[in-house]
Parts: sequence; C-alpha cells; structure tokens
Amino acid sequence: MSAPIFPVIDYSRIVSSNPMIAAEEKDKLFQSFKDVGFIYLKGFSFPPEFIDTLFSHLHKLFSLPEEQKLAIEGGEKQAFRGWFAPVRTAKNPEKADQKEAFGLGNDKDETRPNRWPTNWPEFRRDFTSFYEECYKMHLELLRALTEKVGLDRESLIPSVKAKDCYSALLHYYETSLESFDTRVRSAPHTDFGTLTLLFNDSNGGLQVKNQEGQWIDAPPMRGHAIVNVGDLLSRWFNGQLKSTQHRVVQPPAETRETENGTTTVIPSRYAIAWFGHPNRDAVVEPLKECVTAEWTQKFKAVVAGKHVKERMARLLEHGYLPEKWTDDMHRKPIAV
Repeated sequence: MSAPIFPVIDYSRIVSSNPMIAAEEKDKLFQSFKDVGFIYLKGFSFPPEFIDTLFSHLHKLFSLPEEQKLAIEGGEKQAFRGWFAPVRTAKNPEKADQKEAFGLGNDKDETRPNRWPTNWPEFRRDFTSFYEECYKMHLELLRALTEKVGLDRESLIPSVKAKDCYSALLHYYETSLESFDTRVRSAPHTDFGTLTLLFNDSNGGLQVKNQEGQWIDAPPMRGHAIVNVGDLLSRWFNGQLKSTQHRVVQPPAETRETENGTTTVIPSRYAIAWFGHPNRDAVVEPLKECVTAEWTQKFKAVVAGKHVKERMARLLEHGYLPEKWTDDMHRKPIAV
C-alpha cells in the first residue's frame, strides 16, 4: 500500500490526557492544515463497521422509487434538508454535477426540520448519532487549532455552539463513458464552512489541487476520515490555514453486459460528508492574533449564514460551484 498523500492525524492523541502527546499531535494538525489543508483522521469513536452500516443505508435510500424520494425533496426553502439533485434544478443541466444527495442538519433545530424517510427509524437513529459525533470531533479540532495561535481553546466555541452544521449523503450516478465527456461528478470547488469530514466508498475519485496546480488522487482509507479546511475557517485564520480546491473525477471505467452486447460505464460512487459551520448569525473575520505587519488582513467580515445560503443557492440554481468563491460574488448574479 502506498503512503498516504496527506498527513495522518490521530484524533485519540489530540484528546489525550497526556499533555505532551496532545501537544505533539496538535502541532502536526496545525502544520498539516497550513501546508496542505487536508488530512486523514483516525482514532475517533465510531468503528469502521458503523460507517459500513451508514453506507448500507445510503444504497437503500438512493434505490427508493423516485416518488418516495420526491416526497422528502428539500430545496432552498427547506434549507436543503431532504433529497435533492442539482441536475433537476440547474439552468444548464449538461454542466450540473451528476449526483443526487440527501441533506440533514441538527435534529433539534425546529426552524429547519429534517425530512426523514418514513417507517425507517434506524436511518434516523444512525445518522443522528453520526452527526453528533462529528460535531464533537469538530469542536475538539477547533480547540486544538485556536490554541496554536495563542488563543484560549474555547475562543471559537461560542461561534459554533448553535450546531448549524450540515451533513450530505451523496450518490454520484453510474454514467455511460460516452456521456461523461460533457458532464462532471463534482466540479472544482472549495468548501463553505469550517471543517469537512468525508467518508468515501472504495470507488474513490476525489482529487485535491496541490501547490503546483496539479490534481492529486486522494484515495479513501478504511477507518479514516478525510478532513479539510473550509473557507470560513480559513477566513478566521486569515488564510494561514488553507481552504484547498478539490473535485470528484471518474474512477476507472467498467464493462457491463447488456442484451445488446457490452457497454462501458463509469461506476457509481457513494460518499458521506459532514460540514462544520459557524452559527448562522456569527460574524466571521480574521482573528486579531492572525493579523500581523508581515501577514496583513486578507479578508473582510461576513455573516456566516448568509455566506452559506448564497453558495448553496448557487449550487441548486446552476448545478455546480465556482472553483474559488470570492467576496465579490455575494449578491451578484452568476454568469451562465
């Protein structure tokens, strides 16, 4: 097995009661996000078998008849809770990401209720548990990062205490090789929020842009999450932590036997992503500890909820995200 392309961080060491062990792993975490913006994370509370169960739920969910999925469809008005497919709503479907998704948030948030499948309590139980555990890990990682710039470890916690985070269950469609030339699975983009935790199936397809501008494969590793910095966390740290562009490309093609002979297809891919976000009303601007004469302020203040809403609306309307979000995109129409 080849060496991982990102540093491997052990979560159990970050939360260790041994100060020396914890400090060493936190140093490694901060430097990894500063250099690359991505890590592999291991040593968290839930085992690989639990993730296997979640993926079994995904296969069942996305195999439901369309009328059952439409019954739990959730677009912008539903805060993207429930099932949605960018290709269905995009102005240019031929450019849209070729995937469907199911979104869920804090299950105690009555202002944005989740739209759960009916008569399936295990689905709700397991994904609620997953959401809560990811939120706890997110808090500990934020504490570790703020310590490294000389802040109290609780400094950012009030800005994320509302648990306005989001999880997306993703299914990238199986597609014929011929049609894939004009379609994408997930166009190059950066993530919106603080930290993203990603769990992939074995098909892979994730690529990350390195400092030389090259796209590097980021294969899944069993028992590990891929964690990356989002735009708002990078804004808090004044760009010291990298929000790195990434995309999803086709995995190796497969041959299928049909009544009319053989055909070549791009196989489907499943992924589970958890996106950390600040409170909707949080004002995110560079921490003063991250602004110096040598490293001047690089970002203005934004309201987190507005920033995320505009980017999600852009995805729903156009089917894909711009490669890099800039402040001048707020409140401006996107060219089609």
